[in-house]
Amino acid sequence: MQNCGCDDGCNEIVYKDVVIIGNGPSGICLSYMLAGNWPYYTGEPHPGDEMLTARLHLNTRSGKEECCDDRDDRWWRRRHPPPSPPQDGVRSKAHEEGEEEEKKSSDRSNAKGLAGSTRCKLECLSSGLEGRLGGRPLAVLMDQLQHPCVDAGLDVPSLLTWKSIEQHPEHKLIDHVVLGKGPPGGSWQSMDPNVLTISLNRWMSLPDLDIRQWEMSVAESEHFWKRNSKEGEPYPHYTFQERPSACKTASRISVGTVAAYYKDYIRRKGLEQYFRCGTIVTSVRPASFSDHQHQDDRYGWIVDGFEKQTGKSFRYRCKRAVLATGTTDLSNRLGIPGENSHPDWVTHDLNELESKLNCLIDEQHNDVNELEERLRPIPDPVLVIGAGLSAADAIMAARFRGVPVLHVFRDSSNEWNKSSDKKIRTAYEKLQGLPSSMYPEYHKVYEMMADGGTNYPLYRALPGYTLLGFSDSETDLISSDINSSNKQRTVTLSAPDGRVHSFRVSAVAILIGYKPDLSYLEANGVGLGKFPDKPIDGKSNPIEVDDFTYEVIKAPRDGLYALGSLVGDNFVRYILGGAFGILVHILSTSSATSSTT
Repeated sequence: MQNCGCDDGCNEIVYKDVVIIGNGPSGICLSYMLAGNWPYYTGEPHPGDEMLTARLHLNTRSGKEECCDDRDDRWWRRRHPPPSPPQDGVRSKAHEEGEEEEKKSSDRSNAKGLAGSTRCKLECLSSGLEGRLGGRPLAVLMDQLQHPCVDAGLDVPSLLTWKSIEQHPEHKLIDHVVLGKGPPGGSWQSMDPNVLTISLNRWMSLPDLDIRQWEMSVAESEHFWKRNSKEGEPYPHYTFQERPSACKTASRISVGTVAAYYKDYIRRKGLEQYFRCGTIVTSVRPASFSDHQHQDDRYGWIVDGFEKQTGKSFRYRCKRAVLATGTTDLSNRLGIPGENSHPDWVTHDLNELESKLNCLIDEQHNDVNELEERLRPIPDPVLVIGAGLSAADAIMAARFRGVPVLHVFRDSSNEWNKSSDKKIRTAYEKLQGLPSSMYPEYHKVYEMMADGGTNYPLYRALPGYTLLGFSDSETDLISSDINSSNKQRTVTLSAPDGRVHSFRVSAVAILIGYKPDLSYLEANGVGLGKFPDKPIDGKSNPIEVDDFTYEVIKAPRDGLYALGSLVGDNFVRYILGGAFGILVHILSTSSATSSTT
């Protein structure tokens, strides 16, 4: 664990009820709720689940505090019969008082909406629901309410409505801060803006602002400003660069658009006051006995860090800390010699690869004149390692620029010796449940993998090959062409049969996934996952949290939460459940931690 330089005698300790580490969609979603914006059930029936509709109506009625596992409407009516009607049509004073008290009870119960639910109610509402590729119970429940029947291809309005603290003074405003390395949106701000999302556009939406409606409002506001502004006057706008492609469908959206949406979301929702961007968190730890001396021991967590621009350190004391830093901070490595010794041509980042490809093409254009353009030699291939979506994007980026590709991916005799159709289906594991018509570019890459490159120019598959090492050489290993005076970049690969091969390459892209940067936790968070002796991984070993409170089960003390991909909720559409669970738990376990406005 690193030290931020802020010792125990730091005079600039800031006290907060909640500190959120990470300003991606998870942190933004939770901040929106902590700012007093709570969800309410609209009362409309769920179009695909009558049982869920019945449970929602049963659990959102006034005065019903018992667990619903063993009761139904008839049971409730037996326990709470309505007042006897007045005789001869005359309303007695007792009857009127009873109705008034019932109305007040209903108003009090409905004031919090779903945020006033007990754990028992949430467990009941979540029972029997199944989500796409798994999902925690509360995450699936909130997804079913926010996006009813979206997996069935239906575009149904949300069953949630959001009410602010201005609309309901009973809502609580939780004092909090959101810390992030860059602009709001987290890793979305550093991705290639031209790549299309895997998820549908509406899945990327945050509470109370559909991303499709936001796009329309931005376009309309830009059109209005252009029409009414003076000539030459700048106007606020968002530029959404999307890769020109015949494969693009209306249901997917560019990463650049999503990044702009998240950044604008906090402005539209008035959350800017809670965000402290451009910070590096170096330590999240429970307060020790010495920390509690002369301090309020209710603030059991200490968050240290510093500002990137000024280097100024900071320290927060908080009652609750939330880990929302995602799982894509660090690229996975192969761990072979020379992997980190050639940064000019070996990369683990897709954006960096595209920059290298652009430089390669520019250099070739500068080296030849117009007469030689047609005879311009094909550049050495790019070696792409990996079989995931980033590797597929890298292959498309290289072939789009006319650069050949050598593609290395894991091979299994139980998989790639099957028929082509079965091989393709095996490679589609990451796209399970999604129609091929929506993802034609990725399906095309996997067809190339199955074909091996026979019918696809500028592509050669090397299934089962193993990368052994890299080298720079002044000698051309193949021929003495016009580039013979330049350094030749060579990779050594071992084939499945054990034979060793050398290939000249222009660049190498090792795209074998990512892992979270949890250096701010003791032992990098090892011990907090389902497998306590293994590093945290969003897919194979997520942080183990309670399914309904999202409190970290193996934390050294109460008050540590995690959400998003760190806990296995790897889709933006699932983060709503985690944020909501944390809100409900905070409201139900604290009486003085929050202040009303």
